[in-house]
Amino acid sequence: MIDQSELQEKGYIIVPDLVPEQLLQPAIKAITNFLDVNLDDPTTWYQKNLGSNGIVPIHHHQAFWDIRQYEPVYRLYAGLFKTEDLWVRLDRASFKPPWRPEHPDEKDDSQIHLDSHPEKVFLPRYQGILYLTDTEENQGAFCCVPSLYTGKQTTLNRNSLLFTDEDLKGHDIVHLAGKAGTFILWDSRLPHASSLNLHSKPRLTQYISMFPAGTEDNREERIQLWREKRAPERWRNFPYQQDPEPGQPAKLTPIGEQLLGLRST
Repeated sequence: MIDQSELQEKGYIIVPDLVPEQLLQPAIKAITNFLDVNLDDPTTWYQKNLGSNGIVPIHHHQAFWDIRQYEPVYRLYAGLFKTEDLWVRLDRASFKPPWRPEHPDEKDDSQIHLDSHPEKVFLPRYQGILYLTDTEENQGAFCCVPSLYTGKQTTLNRNSLLFTDEDLKGHDIVHLAGKAGTFILWDSRLPHASSLNLHSKPRLTQYISMFPAGTEDNREERIQLWREKRAPERWRNFPYQQDPEPGQPAKLTPIGEQLLGLRST
C-alpha cells in the first residue's frame, strides 16, 4: 500500500524496489541493443542524437510489456484509481548520457513544465517513471516543484505549459534519486522536468502510466497498434522510430490483456 496522503501533499511518491532485477535487465538490453550502446564504453553513448530528453522510440518490446504487466505495477495504479479496469499508455523509454561540452546537442535544457493543461484532461491523472539503473540526483533524475503543486490553482488556467524563472522564483526544485527498480509516480498537475545529467554514467528509464479504460473505438485502435507493432500516430515521425517495430507482438499475460484492452474486468 502507498501513502496517498503523501501523494496528495507533495504531488508525487517514490516507490523503491517496485520492479525486480530480472525484469530490469531485459529492458536495459532492449535500449542498449537499439542504440548499439555499451554501458562500459562512453565512446558509444553519443552515436545517436536522441534530443534533449533522450527518448528511445521503442513501444512494443517484450521487455517493456513484461514490466507493464508486472502485477505490483498494475496494483499500484489500481489502488490509486480504485478500479482494476485500467489501460496502460503505449509509452517509451529514455537513455540520457552525461552532458559533455563536446556533445552540445545532448544537453537537456528542458524547462519545468506540465505535459497537458490540467483543466483539459480527465482527473485524477497520474504519470510514472521507472529507474532501470541506479540514478543519483545529478544523473538526469526526475525533478519537480512540490511547492507549486501544493498551491494547485497556480497550475490551472495557464497560457503556457512551461514555467519561467519568474514563475519559479521562491520555489525549490527537488531532484529525486533512486536505486534500480525505483518507481516515481506523480500527479499530472505537478510541475516537473527531466534534469541535466552531470554524472559519469547514463540514466536509463522506462515511462509507465495507466488510466481508466476508454471507449470501444480506442480499444480497437490500441489492439491494432499492438498487433502491428506500430507507435501511436503522433509519435511515428520521431527520430529513429521504426514503423513497424521489428519482431512479433509481445506475449501478454491476463493483466497485459487487460491493460491493452483485449479483456475487461
